[in-house]
Amino acid sequence: MSSGRVSEIEKKKIELENELVRIQEGIDKSIDGVKEEVADSLDPKSIIKKYPLHVLGASVLIGFLIGKPNSSSLSKGSGSLIGSEIKKALTKKGLSILAEMIEGKRKSREE
Repeated sequence: MSSGRVSEIEKKKIELENELVRIQEGIDKSIDGVKEEVADSLDPKSIIKKYPLHVLGASVLIGFLIGKPNSSSLSKGSGSLIGSEIKKALTKKGLSILAEMIEGKRKSREE
């Protein structure tokens, strides 16, 4: 082979190596971007901002499931009565807040 042919091959090799470096950097940037997007989309604050009514409903449901007394542990004492009254009051307040939020969303859509 002639020296001119060897130098062309060396140039081509360097160009290909540089192209590989650029491709690798692009892939690294893309992966970093995907990681940030996934982290942002799984952030509880962003989920609550995107789906406030869904989160509220899930919270209320979980609260009722966790707070539901067992039938074997029911007592007729004043503590049980106070607890049930607090639950009723919180439920009413939560439903009124939910109704206000729905009404506000409906009005904003009408405008």
